[in-house]
Amino acid sequence: MEKGDERSYIYKVIAAFCIGWAIIYADRTALYPMLKIIGEDFNLTGSQTGAITSAYFLFYVAMQIPAGIWGDKYGLKRILVVMYLLAGIGMLLMGLKATSYVTLLIFIALHGIGAGAYYPAAFGTTLNTVPPETKGISTAVINSGMSLGLVLGLASAGPIYNYFQDWKMPFLVLAVPTILMAFVYQIVIKDIRPSQGEKVPFSAIIKDKNLMLINCAIFCSLYGFWTVVTWGPTFFQAERGMGLTLSGIFTAIVSVTAIPAALTIGRISDCYGRKKLSLILLPLAAACVFATGYATSLTFLVIVLICYGLVGKLTWDPIAISWVGDHVSATKPQAMGTATALFNFSGMLSSIAAPVISGWLKDITGSLQTAFYLGGVIVLLGTLFIAFVDETVNVSSNKTVNISTNNAELK
Repeated sequence: MEKGDERSYIYKVIAAFCIGWAIIYADRTALYPMLKIIGEDFNLTGSQTGAITSAYFLFYVAMQIPAGIWGDKYGLKRILVVMYLLAGIGMLLMGLKATSYVTLLIFIALHGIGAGAYYPAAFGTTLNTVPPETKGISTAVINSGMSLGLVLGLASAGPIYNYFQDWKMPFLVLAVPTILMAFVYQIVIKDIRPSQGEKVPFSAIIKDKNLMLINCAIFCSLYGFWTVVTWGPTFFQAERGMGLTLSGIFTAIVSVTAIPAALTIGRISDCYGRKKLSLILLPLAAACVFATGYATSLTFLVIVLICYGLVGKLTWDPIAISWVGDHVSATKPQAMGTATALFNFSGMLSSIAAPVISGWLKDITGSLQTAFYLGGVIVLLGTLFIAFVDETVNVSSNKTVNISTNNAELK
């Protein structure tokens, strides 16, 4: 492939994965403003309502590692197309057939299974396609799809519900672009064939100190994020007096401010390193999650949510996944799909824990404030893990540092 054609293909890959992330996130976040309505419709407790999102994430998380392993073995494109189509079918069934609490859980789980393959397939393909010196900015652009999807899902669910007076309609509407996107990937994406050479056992990834510390930190970061995103709309409605549409828009503020912040910080991390930025961002994010529960005035709440968008999970994500890509490229490149899958698996475990724990705290305290306070503490814990991760960019020479098992050398 000529250099111009290669650059054009890279742009197409980044754009396609950014749009795909936006759709996946719109699918899942359209659920959050509907939680209160669904809970009332099915007469659910706080824990049962939280279990709706946990059901999605339980199967989403369970698919991470198998999808990464299958992608490394059979090709990442094949896994991406088939599973993305399955995610669309799950959304379609949620919109057409979710007439009881049990059927809703089943179809949400089906969507979670399909969506669970997206991260390892998309980022495994990206990290194997883009040059090392642009990993941060490339993953930041793709990650901006998360922010766009959050805005789309949170801001559109309320108006669609208000128009049709049916909480299933947002899922039916979003099923269409989800299914269509699977066919786009079939046309646009070139398959990443399994790397030749000695196969890397899964245990080797588990034993990698740097990867596991980053994985622990991403769990902490995402715990706070899912507390804000899944329970934020309900908290703003029930305890801050907002309407359905406004509560979704307020939660979406996080995503809007994260887009320019992630693009800027992702590029900076390519030049000056991942570690120092991480040690700054995580404590600031922890303070913002804590303050979300404390804020009582709408003005202060807007300021807190804007700040969280600037320093929170959506901004730190490009640094974290690029950091993983740096280490894996240097030590075990043939296991990129599996390593990125384990990374997202570790982070998304929090998406199972946070909604249920937050709902449980709401049941025993009568308020969601304690859930946000706990979320802030857990995000802060992530800073401790990051402190012991090896850097991969030499700040004096702006070159990638190649981490090996014995030493670090400039690439």
